[in-house]
Amino acid sequence: MTSTNRWSDSFLDGLRSRGDALADETLKLILKDNENAGISALFRTMDTNDDLPPSRQFPLLAEFFRMTDGLPPGVDLDRIRRGEEVFRGHVFECAIVLLMKSLPEGYAAPNLAIILNISGQLETHTFKRLLATLQMVVNVTTARGFQSGGKAVITAQKLRLLHAGVRHLVNRYRPGFAPQYGVPVNLEDMLATIVGLSYLLLMGLRTLNAGLTPAQEEDCFYLWRVYALMMGIHPEGHPESDEYLPDNVEDAARFYDAYKRRHYVASSANPDGVALAAADLKMLRKRIPLLFRILGFGVIPHIYMRDLMGDEACGRIGIGPVHGQALIKWLLKHVHALLKPLEDIDPSGLGRMGEMMFLDMISRAYNGEVTFTVPTKMQDLKNIVRDSKNPATP
Repeated sequence: MTSTNRWSDSFLDGLRSRGDALADETLKLILKDNENAGISALFRTMDTNDDLPPSRQFPLLAEFFRMTDGLPPGVDLDRIRRGEEVFRGHVFECAIVLLMKSLPEGYAAPNLAIILNISGQLETHTFKRLLATLQMVVNVTTARGFQSGGKAVITAQKLRLLHAGVRHLVNRYRPGFAPQYGVPVNLEDMLATIVGLSYLLLMGLRTLNAGLTPAQEEDCFYLWRVYALMMGIHPEGHPESDEYLPDNVEDAARFYDAYKRRHYVASSANPDGVALAAADLKMLRKRIPLLFRILGFGVIPHIYMRDLMGDEACGRIGIGPVHGQALIKWLLKHVHALLKPLEDIDPSGLGRMGEMMFLDMISRAYNGEVTFTVPTKMQDLKNIVRDSKNPATP
């Protein structure tokens, strides 16, 4: 039962002090003899979205994959199925909200932004990183993804090991990070990420007038609650316990408010978050078809961010106002009479343009599939956790 002080600082500090003991101990098995070869092989093998069970590729880790293959007891598969149906019925709206609200809003937390931006290679990896997030969401929300060996199950297993790899590398090569920000990829930050992919997504769909009922919203959130358990967000040794998770959408709002209070800062105190947001916005502008950019519609991703996040959230990550925004939105509502691709434009004047943009993004990358963006060489791994400009600071 949710109490009024559930998301207190003391409770969240406890989550912040914990990583994923099972995944961390499992990682040690492949680092035992040769760190360079072991972790490079793990990251390289995990960098795939094929359906081959990872246990076939890493027999040494078979026990981990066996322990994490099943669903927690008491899971309502009908609710998961209904949640999957909602996502499948709103694919492009979900993509728009994920890339222009859920992810960039989280950049306001330096503890998240530093981990994401630690390689400093935004221009090279931004497109693939964002597409990898979309693919992860597709894997989690796909039909039958929560059955044994399903995409949601395999995705959770892979990400738990990848997170263990990040913790290992950050702790080894960036010793200043943990004293300031807590355990790298800790349970509080993991939960915030899940809430961003669920609660913030639902709030964005409300802004886009997607028309979900309260029951549909709760089913969507329930799906992500189950996935959070599979990601190891539970008391150690109790994978069935949901005591670390918000009970429902309303409780998720309370958690998010607490997390925002604890970790979000002004743009001036968060250069990594500002850099991430700028790189994402630049990449998304490039995905607008050339014809529409010539006509001045390259600002559409910028407009989405302003509409979906609001002035305050945009200000935290350095996303300023759009000059002439009202005029551009008015033009979008009327230009469909001349531009056939904008037939049946939705009332917001943005939906079909967004759909076109994301269709273009997905069709240009990996034949519609993307991979989890991880390096494959030990030197690349070391570069990820070293700040070449100022290695003494986190």
